[in-house]
Amino acid sequence: METRKAQLTGGSTFTVSLPKEWATNIDLETGDTLRLYPRDRTVIIEPAEENGAYWETEVDIDRFSETNVQRTIQALYTTGFNRITLSASTDLGTSRRVIDATARDLIGLETLESTASHTTLQSLLDAATVSIEQSTVQLKQVALSMHEDALTALLDQDGELADHVIERDNQVDRLYAMVSRHFQRSLESFRETEELELDQSDLYDYQSTARQLERVADHAEKLATLATRFEQPLPTEFTDEIKTNAVASRHIVEQAASTILGDADIGTAHTALDNRDELTADLEALERDLHERDVPDSHLIALTLDSLTRTAEYGGNIAETALQTAARNHQL
Repeated sequence: METRKAQLTGGSTFTVSLPKEWATNIDLETGDTLRLYPRDRTVIIEPAEENGAYWETEVDIDRFSETNVQRTIQALYTTGFNRITLSASTDLGTSRRVIDATARDLIGLETLESTASHTTLQSLLDAATVSIEQSTVQLKQVALSMHEDALTALLDQDGELADHVIERDNQVDRLYAMVSRHFQRSLESFRETEELELDQSDLYDYQSTARQLERVADHAEKLATLATRFEQPLPTEFTDEIKTNAVASRHIVEQAASTILGDADIGTAHTALDNRDELTADLEALERDLHERDVPDSHLIALTLDSLTRTAEYGGNIAETALQTAARNHQL
């Protein structure tokens, strides 16, 4: 830590000198522009980006498997890069198909230039026109709708509906990747929060909530997959229990999300956590009953109960985020 004294210059302007080591490390020169972000009793200083060069990168994918190519693009996108060049010493070959398919699955990512040996992807997302809150609300709606349809597909053993649920998971992944992208960019540049018109703490709350909702969608996909594996209809006594508990698990997520994405008070977060504890206890008791009886496809029913438990826990995680936010704002 270093300290500086504020100096009054010209009778109206306060000036503070910058640490020389810091200025040297970022190659600061006379006449360079710095951005200042006032935050209550703090001012954050960062160098202005020159033509966005910080957010451009090139990766040699010569020896990458197709899976590694996909993972690399996804990582660079969610980290926040605007321009991504993927190159090979000779020919991109089959990687080109993976590059195109991965880019299509990421919101705002387009092919800017493509030759035999390299492809450049460009993000067209503009933080000033993006609503992180609305994107997270949309993610919640899709995830809970998937979950409801997945349970219907499972109970009715409807393979067509199950396939539809599985296909929709891609929509959730796209939304979550975009929310994560803006959050990651905010860690490197406070300009991102200015353009999004969000405090960094608020952006964290949305990203954390979106992560839990993405997990809810993953378990909806899992339930849809289970729907095609049952060899016999579910026993009636378990069908009613599963249906009731599935509704309860989604309600917990809805309750918790309303404290971040709506205007519900902190009491709603406590209620969601109480409901989570009650539901997980009920599901544990139901699973014990399952193991004590000779029930067809019992392992699949156990996996179903586990997904409902996980869904309730993800809702609880969102409620805990709301409590932390309230604590931070002295509103408990």
